[in-house]
Amino acid sequence: MTNREDPPAGTDWQAIVSWTLIPLTIAAGFVYAALTPDWDDLAWARGLLALIPLEYFRAFVFSILSDTYRDYRSPRHAVGVFLISLAILIAIAAAISIYVVGFRDWLDWIRDPQVYEAVAFALAIIALDGVIGVYFFRGDAPRLAARLQAVGDDARDWLQLAAFQLPVVLAGAYGILLLMREARGYVPWVPNPDSPVMRSICLMYAAFYFVGKAVFLAHANTQAFNRTGKRLFGTPWVQWLIWEKNRNAELDARNERAAERRRASILGGETPEP
Repeated sequence: MTNREDPPAGTDWQAIVSWTLIPLTIAAGFVYAALTPDWDDLAWARGLLALIPLEYFRAFVFSILSDTYRDYRSPRHAVGVFLISLAILIAIAAAISIYVVGFRDWLDWIRDPQVYEAVAFALAIIALDGVIGVYFFRGDAPRLAARLQAVGDDARDWLQLAAFQLPVVLAGAYGILLLMREARGYVPWVPNPDSPVMRSICLMYAAFYFVGKAVFLAHANTQAFNRTGKRLFGTPWVQWLIWEKNRNAELDARNERAAERRRASILGGETPEP
């Protein structure tokens, strides 16, 4: 290791504002939609389900950007690495979706103008945002790589918790309450699944998800993260809550601590020897 004799940075408020602006704006949009009455269709439900694979895709884009900055040599080289990695990720995502739904159904789905335009627009924004950020970057590439690596890990953990585990628990609790209402007349305040109240609750939950996303994005730019390298969801008790991490908890814990030490050393001014 070589030391650049550059101390850990303090909280970067400008970065916090820029990194959290989009998720907080989306959260505000979901709150507004939740408080808007007289929605009669279920387009909102399909939209929420479509967000899950898109957010998983964006979580892996964070990791791609981390690898891009870790191997940063020049703006042109970095753009090439990012675009090639993004193309590979798109191909893998397409292959998985074809395997899950079947080629014919996938082809019918992607041919739908609304779907095609939405997917193409989302991918174009992700690609353009990444290319602009990488090409015009002039800062400390190893530190940004460490920051983005933590954000990518936090994004996947937050998706596992908020998009899968917690909804399963909440759906189970809701089903029990609904049975109690129908069988015994208890808890009469429990809404029907197709009621406007349930629609508002689901949209508020989507807002909660994006607020959580803003929180871990902000954490990656704080003085505490710069000093310790500890990501927001890397603490042992949060990792214990993630079901898939319990399969090999000891190994995952060792890997997490090693990643923290590496991030802390990079953020503290040390870089690996070439």
